[in-house]
Amino acid sequence: MDQGATPADARSPINPGSFVVTNRSVLAIAVPMTLAYLTTPMLGLVDTAVVGQFGDAALLGGLAAGALVFDVVFTTFNFLRSGTTGLVAQAFGRGDELEEQAVFWRAVLIAVVAGIVLAALAPLVAIAGQKFMGAEPRVSEAMGIYIRIRLLAAPFSLINYAILGYVLGRGEGGLGLMLQLVLNGINIALCFLLGLELGWGVAGVARNRRITIARPSS
Repeated sequence: MDQGATPADARSPINPGSFVVTNRSVLAIAVPMTLAYLTTPMLGLVDTAVVGQFGDAALLGGLAAGALVFDVVFTTFNFLRSGTTGLVAQAFGRGDELEEQAVFWRAVLIAVVAGIVLAALAPLVAIAGQKFMGAEPRVSEAMGIYIRIRLLAAPFSLINYAILGYVLGRGEGGLGLMLQLVLNGINIALCFLLGLELGWGVAGVARNRRITIARPSS
């Protein structure tokens, strides 16, 4: 061992892929994603506005209850985004592109399998949600329609979690913002088309969510 080497040198081997984390680099990720997430509540507002045009409180109640059940189910899979972000960030910091790809494709595989299972169990999830919420029959009917249709897009929803986790792990906040804005913009436009213009109501709103979630991942 080199007698001139210090203990700090021994503990800190040179890593060709290392980089310095600065306030600027953190803000480059945080600011775009904050803006992206600020657009997300608009989807719920638009859905409510569209369904509200039909003047039926039961439809609004079914939409709200169905969205709640949907969110509870998918919160369970947030690890696909946060876990992928952390593991990809570690591999990116080491300059290990193979590991980045491996983490991403493992997350996609989990997303596909879990999504197919959720889609297959959509009727059971709808029934469980109806029993748990204990709403009146017409509200439960609208809620069941919403849940069953939206869960058909479960594989694509979870794949999007993996994609966003991968993008954020690489520090590409601008790309993440663009993906969210495009997805949300298409979602809002189709919500008006399917929900109002075609008069599909809650089913149209749910189909809109299914279509727009699937499109960016295809």
